[in-house]
Amino acid sequence: MPKVGKNYSEHLNVRVPTAEMQILRQYCEDTHRTQSDVIREFIRSLRSVASHQNTDVEQR
Repeated sequence: MPKVGKNYSEHLNVRVPTAEMQILRQYCEDTHRTQSDVIREFIRSLRSVASHQNTDVEQR
């Protein structure tokens, strides 16, 4: 797997239903952000979700 960092980049190709793609396009237009930026932010947000889920499992 290639290193991700300052000089490296990976590509993600995802098939989504037309309706979901339109939701993404509209959101990007409304927020003046690129699709890539929105997707990257969502992926980063998964860290806190995963961390929270791990904490819940440990407490059981």
